Amino acid sequence: MDYRCFITVVLAFAIAEVVANNANANNENKTAADQTNGTETELPSLCSVCNCEDDNVDCANKNLTDHFKDAQWPKKTLKVASFKGNLLVHVKPFPQIEIRKLILQKNEITKIDHQAFKQIINLTELDLSHNQLTSENLQPQVFEGKFSMVTYEPLEELVILNLAHNVLHSLHQDLFEHMSSLKVLNLSWNLFTKIDSRTSLAISSLLNLEELDLSYCGLKTLPDSQFHSFRYLKKLELSGNRLTSPPSALEEATALEALYLNENPIQIIGSSHPHRFPAMPKLKLLSLCCMPYLTTVGPQSFSGLTSLESLTIENCPKLETIDDYALASLKNVSEGPVWPPLKKLDLSDNALRYLPQLFVARWDWLEELDLMNNKWSCDCNNQYLISRLLPKYGLKLMGERMNKLTCALPPEHAGKNLTSLSNRKLRCLDLNGAKPEKDATILIGVLIGIMLAIPVCLTIFIFWRRGFFFCGSQNPASFSRAFYKRTMNDEEYY
Repeated sequence: MDYRCFITVVLAFAIAEVVANNANANNENKTAADQTNGTETELPSLCSVCNCEDDNVDCANKNLTDHFKDAQWPKKTLKVASFKGNLLVHVKPFPQIEIRKLILQKNEITKIDHQAFKQIINLTELDLSHNQLTSENLQPQVFEGKFSMVTYEPLEELVILNLAHNVLHSLHQDLFEHMSSLKVLNLSWNLFTKIDSRTSLAISSLLNLEELDLSYCGLKTLPDSQFHSFRYLKKLELSGNRLTSPPSALEEATALEALYLNENPIQIIGSSHPHRFPAMPKLKLLSLCCMPYLTTVGPQSFSGLTSLESLTIENCPKLETIDDYALASLKNVSEGPVWPPLKKLDLSDNALRYLPQLFVARWDWLEELDLMNNKWSCDCNNQYLISRLLPKYGLKLMGERMNKLTCALPPEHAGKNLTSLSNRKLRCLDLNGAKPEKDATILIGVLIGIMLAIPVCLTIFIFWRRGFFFCGSQNPASFSRAFYKRTMNDEEYY
């Protein structure tokens, strides 16, 4: 009996130990499995995929399809976060993190969630250029800020927004209602073709705007009151559109300091509407480059630009004429014309023959001048340029390039450097288009002709007198008379 009890006790202890060992093993396996699963589900940090240096995150050209989960972002202030050149299609809300500049350009973005940028702290610049954003999917709610009891707060730190190179043909009239501090807006290379009423209201709502880019949008005109509400607009880009004259709407841009109208099909700039530039008293820089149809800049074309300091009219292959008084304004007839304080003048790569002496009031006030690659005529109408301006100020204003200016006309000076003629009194070209340089050849030809004609005419006259040439009817009597007369003449010598 005691033996049986002993065996029972031993078996009980053995079974208990086995059960305990199995339990421990199961716990260890579960722990290991949990650790393994945890490792597999843990997401990599953003900096393990992108380049993180100091306060910059560079995720450019990584073939990314999203901009990471909240937990993957570094917990620090970022100056720049770039996702340039990826495969992003859908932009979801960003985490609560401080980013000063966010770059999402050159992706395939077609959709942006509402309040996508609400949690970003101190976002000052947002680049959404080179994407596939349309007018339908770019709504005001995209740019909503934090919610308050009254309304959504604006993205009050955002001052630069780039929407260039998208497929926008219109804007929602309230698109910028959450960007009250926006100062720079780039809408270039979109499909507007015209500024409709909704788009005009959207742009006009940006009362603090300082720079606006509407270049390469196919615009033919601008609404007359487009810039009426702008009091701080300083820079305007209208290059690459289809404007055939300076837009009259510019007259409302009273604070404008820089205007770019390059690559527009303007043919004539003159003193009368619609060819006249509107008065812009604060404009300092005007650029009119690469205008293939511009032929003439007439008198008082820029008379309303009284503060102009930099004028560029460059690479206009048909531009042959600029009037002496193109820059002058006649505010008071009794006091005479007034010129702006021009400092930089670029007239390179045109078809100009003459540089008007009175085009600039004080050539010695200029700081930079470019006259390269024109068809300069080296005659008396360019005497001031060749004999006064270049010798006195050319080296200061143009440097060594001054010695590369060459004559295209007249033929006797073609190919010569303008500076090589500085001490010569240049002749004037014939007003009727005659070419005196060919007169000597013509005179010599006439003289030789006369010298050859005289003996020929004398020979013919003598033969005629001798009767070798007969005029009228030729009958036998005529021959007899001719013979008789000839005989009588011969007999006089006997």
